[in-house]
Amino acid sequence: MKTAGYPNVNIHNFTTSWRDGMTLNAIVHKHRPDLIEYDNLKRSNAHYNLQNAFNVAEKELGLTKLLVNVDQPNEKSIITYVATYYHYFSKMKALAVDCKRIGKVVDYAIEADQLIEKYETLASVLLQWIEQTIVTLNDWQLDNSLSAVQNQLQAFNSYRTVEKPPKFTEKGNLEVLLFTIQSKMRANNQKVYMPREGKLISDINKAWERLEQVEHERELALRNELILQEKLEMLAARFDRKAAMRETWLSKNQRLVSQDNFGTDLGAVEAATRKHEAIETDIGAY
Repeated sequence: MKTAGYPNVNIHNFTTSWRDGMTLNAIVHKHRPDLIEYDNLKRSNAHYNLQNAFNVAEKELGLTKLLVNVDQPNEKSIITYVATYYHYFSKMKALAVDCKRIGKVVDYAIEADQLIEKYETLASVLLQWIEQTIVTLNDWQLDNSLSAVQNQLQAFNSYRTVEKPPKFTEKGNLEVLLFTIQSKMRANNQKVYMPREGKLISDINKAWERLEQVEHERELALRNELILQEKLEMLAARFDRKAAMRETWLSKNQRLVSQDNFGTDLGAVEAATRKHEAIETDIGAY
């Protein structure tokens, strides 16, 4: 019940120091400034001051009014009366402390509920992404050309390096969040939250393992298909080169066969005959 700093209040004893009523008003104002307009009080108006303090204390605080002679205050009566102030404000302070403690408990409970809701939401979103990604990876059809497979492999690598890493971070953050929730609830003597089946950390880890298995199978299929398409591309290129060479050979020999001038002597005719026989031999080789 400190009154330091209040003007016209200087407690030396339990008689004259209380005579003008300023001290009693200061005590009430210190704890309940809404009940006393202390700055409007005048030390010279002792009777008003005392009655003001008595009336406020009785009406607002439930403290029995003290019947005292202003000119000759009784020390024992003053001590007894002031003690009622002390007990009242001590209880009020204790109640305030209890209310503050209860308020903290309520705040902790509200915070825990908010964190639980956050965990449930984030877990649902992550699990949904995992399942949808598994479906997408399984549903990919391998294209039947080298460039198309290269594009598919590029898209797969983009998924692995761009889309997947943030989700891995989210998975780790979920573990930290759940640990935080459970630690706060233990500290607040609350029943510790445990996610329902399907949203446990172990469930999320299992789903992640399935994703990585499907991902591995998808990558293996893409790389095998890439090797196959590269071989087919090489074979096609080799065939094109041979076809071009054969086309050149055909054009050249077609001109020879179409000639009807075999010469005017036996030697020229025999030479032309040998050329035709060589062409027939080449054709037979194919």
